Amino acid sequence: MATRRRNLFLYLTLACFFGLIAIFIADGYMGIYDTLVMTAGEWEQRIEPEAWLRQERGWIQSINVNWGEKAFFTYEVDNRQFSRYTADVNVSVWHSQEKVQDVVSQPISLDNFAQGQLEWVIDTAELLPAEASPEQGYQYTVVIRRGEIERKVILYVNPRFLPKPVPPPPR
Repeated sequence: MATRRRNLFLYLTLACFFGLIAIFIADGYMGIYDTLVMTAGEWEQRIEPEAWLRQERGWIQSINVNWGEKAFFTYEVDNRQFSRYTADVNVSVWHSQEKVQDVVSQPISLDNFAQGQLEWVIDTAELLPAEASPEQGYQYTVVIRRGEIERKVILYVNPRFLPKPVPPPPR
């Protein structure tokens, strides 16, 4: 009888242990996750879901783009819930706390355990104000709003370097 009771306690202990492990695994997996892939020139940068946590502490991801080039963005949303997820996604470009351009305004609707993505392109030649000089560098903030979640990315527009005139050879 004592052996059965001891085995029963062992089985209950093992069941509780595996139950706690299952809770930690499910808690770490469940939720809505977003990833941003930015491509400028031949350089691709990926912002994973964990990196967005650093933004809450004041650190913002950035990407450099040469003046006159385009930056390509792919925003991936991963619904890891048992329910359907719907939200409005709005993307805009800001400079000195003034909105420069609305880029995307589109609803996203994902079934449970499904993924979706939005793509957009930002042309740096269209961002510069009329009085701006392409020989200067500019900094913009790309703001992505998904429902009540707000993500920010700094877009540095590198100046256009004009070739220096080459003096004629001496005679």
